[in-house]
Amino acid sequence: MNINKLTKSLIFSSLAIIILISLGTWQLERLRWKTEIISSINNHISLPPIEINTSIINDIKNYNYRRIKLNGYYLYDKYITIYSKVLNGKVGRHLIVPFKTQFGYIIINRGFIPEDYKVDPSIVKQSKEVSINGIIKFQQKINYFTPKNNLINNEWYYVNLDEISTYFNISLNDFYLMEENNYKDKYPVGSQFYLNIPNDHLQYAITWFSLAIALSIFMHLLWRKNVR
Repeated sequence: MNINKLTKSLIFSSLAIIILISLGTWQLERLRWKTEIISSINNHISLPPIEINTSIINDIKNYNYRRIKLNGYYLYDKYITIYSKVLNGKVGRHLIVPFKTQFGYIIINRGFIPEDYKVDPSIVKQSKEVSINGIIKFQQKINYFTPKNNLINNEWYYVNLDEISTYFNISLNDFYLMEENNYKDKYPVGSQFYLNIPNDHLQYAITWFSLAIALSIFMHLLWRKNVR
């Protein structure tokens, strides 16, 4: 290889190495960021439930995955179900019901119900105040493979507060609750929240750094072979 080609190869390889190292460093930053998020979520869930109040409502963004107590009335004349969900090998859905409180309407994910579950017609007419515990969550981005909700056919695949608000024709708070399990009733089965948050950034960082090292070794050997 002549000196010009060798020099060009070194320049392009050096740039590639810099890019690979930058990508590895960025993944380490992402690893730190994701670790802090997971740690914060685990810390919030481990705390005892707190009574919701106006102060919490006004600062709700800082209470993600926080357990709270809430009083209000279920509006069973306006429930929907989200599918498909699986619990212990059984296919079903999640029961979603609006909850009327002194702080406005809040969507409650009551938990898992099997496909053959029927909401008791008598409960629709009830207006008894109840107290529940739940975990605060916010609307999340869906992945590419999740079907879109179909409001016309009442087909739901994920919680979209704007769409649910339109469907029920009520104004909702910008968060919802995952109700904790109520052991008095067989269904719904509450506490259907998952903390399966991927954190593969260390693996990605090692991959980028390994490629940078491999390219460095290759260029070193190429230099020794052609420059004597």
